[in-house]
Amino acid sequence: MRRFLIGAAVLACVAILACSSGGKSGDGGVVTPPPGPVPTFLCSDSPAAPNVVVLKCGARVSATVWRIDVVIGGPTASNINGFNFDVVFDPLVMAYVPDSAQMGTFFLQGGGTTLFLAATATNPPDPGRLVVGVQLQGSTGVGSMMSENLILAFQIKTLTASPFGPDQLTFARSEATDSLRMPIPGITFSDQIMLSFQ
Repeated sequence: MRRFLIGAAVLACVAILACSSGGKSGDGGVVTPPPGPVPTFLCSDSPAAPNVVVLKCGARVSATVWRIDVVIGGPTASNINGFNFDVVFDPLVMAYVPDSAQMGTFFLQGGGTTLFLAATATNPPDPGRLVVGVQLQGSTGVGSMMSENLILAFQIKTLTASPFGPDQLTFARSEATDSLRMPIPGITFSDQIMLSFQ
């Protein structure tokens, strides 16, 4: 009976010592906190109205890259022959992915040859300005009854691992032209896309 009491007392002491240590691990009690949330490159937009050119969230290409679609809402004017515009963004947090621009389907219905240019501004150098020109070769323009018509698509990437935004991509020096290379006043450009890294 005496041995049993002594054994019980020893077990009680061990338990008390374990509790008084605060549950510290054998590495000195350093507890590594779980990792924080990983920022996500986000994009939001709005539908295009008839005869309004807008920037749309096309698809997330990777964790740091979005494809941006340039579309015109329909039904559109019937004699559209070209688009000229700049897309302006903050070059400290975002950049155009070189050579990522691709022609859309809007001018393919005309059956002619379409020329396009999309590159960051060089005169003067401006990494936060994408200069775009799209021109249908020929004397006849096109139109469409579809609700959204893809003019061009390009990719934009985030340059920072730190959260930012939402930041707006904006149009500048924008115009649509007809087959006589004259501006079409009935077609407007609207800034309604937001990008953020949160």
